[in-house]
Amino acid sequence: MSGGFKYVGTDAQDPMGKIKRFNVDVGHASRLAIGDVVRITGTSTLVTGIQEVDAAAAAQSVTGVISGVVPSYSTEALTDTGLVASVAGTVLVQIDPLALYEADVSNGPLAVADVGLNVDLVATASTLSGGMSLSNMTINATGKNTTNTLQFRVVKLLTGSDGVLGSRVLVRINHTTTSTGVTGV
Repeated sequence: MSGGFKYVGTDAQDPMGKIKRFNVDVGHASRLAIGDVVRITGTSTLVTGIQEVDAAAAAQSVTGVISGVVPSYSTEALTDTGLVASVAGTVLVQIDPLALYEADVSNGPLAVADVGLNVDLVATASTLSGGMSLSNMTINATGKNTTNTLQFRVVKLLTGSDGVLGSRVLVRINHTTTSTGVTGV
């Protein structure tokens, strides 16, 4: 499984969704990559006042998905597409509440009857391969339910790289840091 949440569009009128700039505190513990799910930390950068985010954990409300990492010119590592642990930085996050993402399924596959249910993520830290930071976050088929506090809503089953329907899914954020989720159907 490749992992990561890939933005594929939105049900809103703007096809690009809504990108917002967030800072990441020097104290973040793991590498962040495009496709990682994040949530606001409740603090902001002292100098700019911009909100900070960090990797989300399972069962937490979600702010959005990283769609870009602003390069750090101080390290001259301009080929690294992620943000290493314990280094302050800036990320661009897709915060559109109607955004749709493709993601691999762990502990699955999901079945046709699971479309409309809510699920959490498997929050695995990203890894570095060459100069590419790779997101390893996936959807967790274990615990799927109608519960409104689960992080994502299953919108559609997809066929994964293993050729199995339901080993990859199309999802929408359900439980955000700005609103309580909707009960699954």
